[in-house]
Amino acid sequence: MKHLNSLAMAVAALSIGCGEELTNPRPVGLSADAVKFGEADASIRWNEIERDLIVKHQPSQNAAVRQFAYLSLAQYNAVVAADDAEDNKESEDTKHRSRHPSAQAAVAGASAAVLAYFYPDEQGFLDDQVHAQVSGRGHGRERYSDVAAGEAMGRTVGAQVIASARTDRFDAVWTGTVPVCPGCWHSNGPGLPPLLPLMGETRPFFMTTGSQFRPAPPPAFGSPEFLAALAEVRYISDTRTAEQDRIAKFWAPGVGTSLVAGLWNGVATDLVVQFHQDERRAAHTLALMNMAALDALIGSHDAKYTYWLIRPTQADPLITLAIGLPNHPSYPSNHAAFSTTVALILGSIFPSERNRLAAMADEAGLSRIYGGIHYRFDKTGGEEIARKVAALALQLDVRGHRPFPVKP
Repeated sequence: MKHLNSLAMAVAALSIGCGEELTNPRPVGLSADAVKFGEADASIRWNEIERDLIVKHQPSQNAAVRQFAYLSLAQYNAVVAADDAEDNKESEDTKHRSRHPSAQAAVAGASAAVLAYFYPDEQGFLDDQVHAQVSGRGHGRERYSDVAAGEAMGRTVGAQVIASARTDRFDAVWTGTVPVCPGCWHSNGPGLPPLLPLMGETRPFFMTTGSQFRPAPPPAFGSPEFLAALAEVRYISDTRTAEQDRIAKFWAPGVGTSLVAGLWNGVATDLVVQFHQDERRAAHTLALMNMAALDALIGSHDAKYTYWLIRPTQADPLITLAIGLPNHPSYPSNHAAFSTTVALILGSIFPSERNRLAAMADEAGLSRIYGGIHYRFDKTGGEEIARKVAALALQLDVRGHRPFPVKP
C-alpha cells in the first residue's frame, strides 16, 4: 500500500491563481505510522486504504466523494457507539479497568463493511486489514479494550450506513432526453449519455432536497454577460501560460490517482495529524467535511440539469482544452462547489489554516477556467452553493457524543 502518492506530494508546489505561493504548503498523505498511538491512527489508516482503492478502481469523481461520505459517517458513528458503551459500563474490578469495546476496532469494522459494499471484490483484502489492525492493538487505553466487541459494533454501524446508501438514489436510472436549444449543452459524443443527470435527486445529508440552494440562472446565452465570460475563456485558451496549464492539470487528476476527492481527503487527514486530533474528533472532522461535500455536489448537479448550459468549447469551437471535458452541462462548477465546501468546513475546524485552504479552493475553481471547460460565472455559482451548504452543515452539526443521523 502506498503511504504517499505523487499527486499528494505535488501539493507542496501548489500556488494560487495570481501566481503567489500558497502560505505554508504541506505534503498530503502522511503515513499512518506517523500518528502517535491513542490519536486517530484507525481513521487515518482506513482513509488511506480508501484512497488506494480509488487509485486501483478509478470510480468517477462524484462516486469517490460519495464513498468518502459514507465511510466517514460510519467511522464516526462507530466511535461514538464504542465510547458510549465504555461510558455506560460500570467497572467490574476496582483494581483494573473494565474491558470496553475498542474504538479503533469499531472504526476498522465499520470501514471494512462500508468499503466492501463499494468494492465487493476487495472483501478478503479488507478483512485482512481488519485482522492486522486489531491484532496489533496492545498499548495505552486499548490494552484494556475488547477488540472483538469493538469490531462487531463497528460492523453493525457499517450495516446501518450501507442500508442508507442503498436507498439514496445516487444510481437512479435516467430515462429523459437532452433538451435542444441554441444555448443548450449537448453530449461529448453521439449516443453518450450525460453524466449523473439524476444526482441532484440524491438524498442529501444536511439539505432537505438537492434544489434547496439552487443558484439563479446563468447569464442568458448570447447576452453581453455571457459573451464577456465566453471571451475570457477564449482569451485564456489563446494565451494559456505554462503556470495556468500546470494548475489546470494539477486539479484534473485522472488515471493512477485518488482524484480530487482523494487529494482533499489527504489534506484533511494531514490536518488531523498536525493538530493531534483523537479518534472521535478526527472521525467527526472527516464525516462533517465529506457529508457536506457530497451535499454540495448534489446541489451542483441539480443546477446543472435544471439549466443545461452549453460548455465554452461548444459555444466557441476555437477554444482549446488543457484537460478532459466532463460529459455534463457547464453551470455551475462541481470543482468550485466541492472544493469550497471542503475548505470552509476544514477552515472552521482549523482556523489557523483557513486562508491557505481558501486559496486552494479558489485555485481549484480557477483551474477549470484555465482548462477551458468553465466560465467564471460557473465558478461563482458553485461557490454560492458551497457557502450555503457549509453554513447549513455547521448549523446542523452534532454536538457532544451524539452520532450523525442515518437516514433510511
